[in-house]
Amino acid sequence: MASRILSVKFIFSCLLTAAFAYGIFEARGYAYLARIFPFYISVVLFVLGVVNIVMEVRRAVNREESTGVGFSDLGADWDIPMSDVWMRFAIYLGMILVMYAGVWIIGYPVCISLFILLFYRFKAEAKWKWSVVAGLAALGFLALVSRLLNMDWPEGRISLPWPLG
Repeated sequence: MASRILSVKFIFSCLLTAAFAYGIFEARGYAYLARIFPFYISVVLFVLGVVNIVMEVRRAVNREESTGVGFSDLGADWDIPMSDVWMRFAIYLGMILVMYAGVWIIGYPVCISLFILLFYRFKAEAKWKWSVVAGLAALGFLALVSRLLNMDWPEGRISLPWPLG
C-alpha cells in the first residue's frame, strides 16, 4: 500500500509539511515579537500540509479500490532531450548567480526589481510595459515593507539612496 501512494505530489507535500513543522519548532525559541509571524504562519501551513497529505492518501486509496491500480507517478517519460534539460538548468542557475552578484554590487531592492523586470520580459515574454510595471511594483513593495517594518535590506558595494539601497 505504501508504495502505491508514492507520487511526486505526495513527497513534495511531506517535505513542505516537514519544513513547516521545523518552522514551528524553530520559532518557539524566538523573542515574542519576532516569533509571532513565523510561528503562526508555520502553524497554519503545517495544518494545511497535513490536510493535503490526508487528501492525497485518500485519493490514492480510492483510485486503487476503483481501478485496482496503485498510484505512482515517479516515472518520467520525457520527450525533451537531456541536453536541453541541462541547458535550461544552466540558464536558471546562471540567472540566480547573476542575481546574487547583483545584490552584492547594487543592493537587494534594485537588484530584485531588475531581476523581476528582466525575468518577465525575457523568460516570461511579457510586454515591456508589464515588465516595467512588475519591476516597479516589486520596488514599491520592498520600499513599503522597509518603511512599515523598519527593515534594512542588504546594501551593495555601490551606495544608493533610500528606497533604492
